[in-house]
Amino acid sequence: MNEQTEMMMQTIKQFADESIADIALKIEREGIPDDLYQKIIQQGLIGATLPPEMGGAGLERSSYDAILFQLAKASPSVAFHVFMNNSIILRFLEKAGKKDEISDVISGKERYGFAPGPMMEGGEDDEGYLIIEPNSKNLIVDGNDGSIFISNAKPELLNKKPLGLRGLRTDIAKGTGSGQKILSMNDSELIWEEGSWHAAAVFLGLAEGALDKAIEYTKVRKTFNYSLKDYEPVAFRLSELKSEMEILKNTLFGDKEDTLTGMMLKTISSEFARRATKYALQFHGGYGYLEDFGVEKFYRDAVALNSIMFRPVRDKRSLASKIYQEKSGFL
Repeated sequence: MNEQTEMMMQTIKQFADESIADIALKIEREGIPDDLYQKIIQQGLIGATLPPEMGGAGLERSSYDAILFQLAKASPSVAFHVFMNNSIILRFLEKAGKKDEISDVISGKERYGFAPGPMMEGGEDDEGYLIIEPNSKNLIVDGNDGSIFISNAKPELLNKKPLGLRGLRTDIAKGTGSGQKILSMNDSELIWEEGSWHAAAVFLGLAEGALDKAIEYTKVRKTFNYSLKDYEPVAFRLSELKSEMEILKNTLFGDKEDTLTGMMLKTISSEFARRATKYALQFHGGYGYLEDFGVEKFYRDAVALNSIMFRPVRDKRSLASKIYQEKSGFL
């Protein structure tokens, strides 16, 4: 990890300790509060990777990933909010040349939702998938054919808690019969591939957050006069997961910057996050399912983020084609 990335890691850890830690449970129960949204804007976390001439901070890849990693350890919902705005919405708008819209997002004047599933130009009854960011006037829609639309579909607030990413209070989208196509499938796929590093940073951050809680809990939880850490199945499993964690972090914050390595890391990290958070939950026993312990959110969000950030067929087909260096995995 270079010096700039290390400094960013410490800066965002301090921000998370001061602005997120004490309200982490409240975020899960009530959503991200407006004052935290404003702090995120004021810290320059939205537009972090855009060049200064576009109103961004111009951060290099590993510094941005340090932001996502540390935020995910504290609150996966907050981390995904930052990821979604930077790596999806602003990248799509930048590629489409929407300069005024970019400025509105960076300043917090406008919020864009994101529908990571088909919600095309159908009639009033067409229902899309989840929308992240309630109260959004415009939606970035990942269409059936891989192209990207800006839609004016109106979200309808869910009455039930979503299974994952509760801090974002996801909505359901209803098609309004209109949508402006801004990117082709090829353009959007390039953005998804470039975002692989950043998706991996979120997966690994929430995985480490869960593992840290599990390690601390198994130090103090006793059964039959022994700490849980004294039992081989517990100590060995958590040690193995922590070892994998460190190896994956070395790749995330290492010298490599190429897209193929990022795609590989995203594929492995998405599976690792599900596995690590599942064990962290299990080693807490029944207490792990209580919101107050702060570990069950990592498992829920790991599963939810896999359905949004990791597209099993499209991502694996893209990875296979790059490894084979020709079209593959299409039968």
